[in-house]
Order: sequence, then C-alpha cells, then structure tokens
Amino acid sequence: MTRGMGATEVYVQVIPNCTFCFNNGLGTPASYDGKTDSGPWAFMCETHFKIYGTGLGTGKGQRLIKIE
Repeated sequence: MTRGMGATEVYVQVIPNCTFCFNNGLGTPASYDGKTDSGPWAFMCETHFKIYGTGLGTGKGQRLIKIE
C-alpha cells in the first residue's frame, strides 16, 4: 500500500470486498478502509461507509484507489 495526500487515500493493487457486504453473502468491492462507529476498522463500500464510517484522515479512514 502507498499512502496518498493527507492520509485520506491509499493506493492498493487489489480492492478487497466490503466487510459488511461479505458478511451478508455479497461481493461488493470496498471503496474505503476505515474505522467504524463501533470501533473496529473495516473495508467498506460507499453505502456502508456512509452508515458506519467515521470520516477520512489519520485515525479515521482512507479511500482505496486501485493501482492500474
């Protein structure tokens, strides 16, 4: 992983599945790696980041960007 500007982005070779969607049997790609409002960190799609995410930045979360 390579960090982007202001620790709000991280460049990855593989986009993992959203932790919440995966637990529900879906394979939705994650858009974020971030802290949830209940404490633990998770990979989250847009929808779940809006529901459970705590924001972007150091100690909060990063947007995942795939390296082409």
